[in-house]
Amino acid sequence: MYIKKAISKLYKKLIFIFKKKINLDKQNLDLKSLNELFNYFGTDKGTEVINPYAKDSNDSNKILTGHGYGDFYETHLNIYKNINIKILEIGTWKGAGVAAFYHYFKKAIIFCVDRNFKFQYKSNRVNFFNMNTENILDVVKLENFFKKKKVEYLDIIIDDGSHKYLDILNNFKNFFKRIKPGGYYIIEDFNHYKQYSETSDTPSNSLDIEDILQYLKKKIFFNSTTLNREFQSFCFENISDITIHKGNEEFSYIVFIKKIELKNSEI
Repeated sequence: MYIKKAISKLYKKLIFIFKKKINLDKQNLDLKSLNELFNYFGTDKGTEVINPYAKDSNDSNKILTGHGYGDFYETHLNIYKNINIKILEIGTWKGAGVAAFYHYFKKAIIFCVDRNFKFQYKSNRVNFFNMNTENILDVVKLENFFKKKKVEYLDIIIDDGSHKYLDILNNFKNFFKRIKPGGYYIIEDFNHYKQYSETSDTPSNSLDIEDILQYLKKKIFFNSTTLNREFQSFCFENISDITIHKGNEEFSYIVFIKKIELKNSEI
């Protein structure tokens, strides 16, 4: 079984390497807002999107209501529009979100990871890394990738991955430490695990993620098998603000977790 999976992954990787990709560096778009860019590239981060999940041709042109996260992103992150920053997006799928961020953040270097080989874009400012954040060996490989690229901290990390309960918490535990002081760790759709309860990996008697965020904001210790007391203390010392926004759909929630800025004496 392992050999079969390894061969399948190698085959997909080779197809991915040689498949023609859209060069973002050659695009010139007159779109100003993130929501316009989200809608243009077809990510459900926007307000409307042609069904990106359609398997039936009858549904391929169906317009879906998006989460509507564009305004929230701009409220928190518009200060980064024209400065040199580094962004990591976890869960890029075909790369629509990355393409939108590429055009909005004019000088950003973007790192993106996904377990699939569906990424459709290329750019001198975009680095794609195939990995599964549930696999600790893959996480170590990503750390080595950052070392190779001489990336110590990231200004923005966006978790738009599996939306599973444990994945969200494990990603936060593994990657929040990489946020630059004053930067943001963002989790999209953090309530989605409730929508798909039949496939949820949520341990029994676990706190809802929304409750965990409130405990972190109030600096109150809580019981968690994933986020231990040491990590909670790190969060209490390093988080300056936690802001939750409600999007267009029932489970459209996004949170912006801001890391505390260094004092002048610490710079």
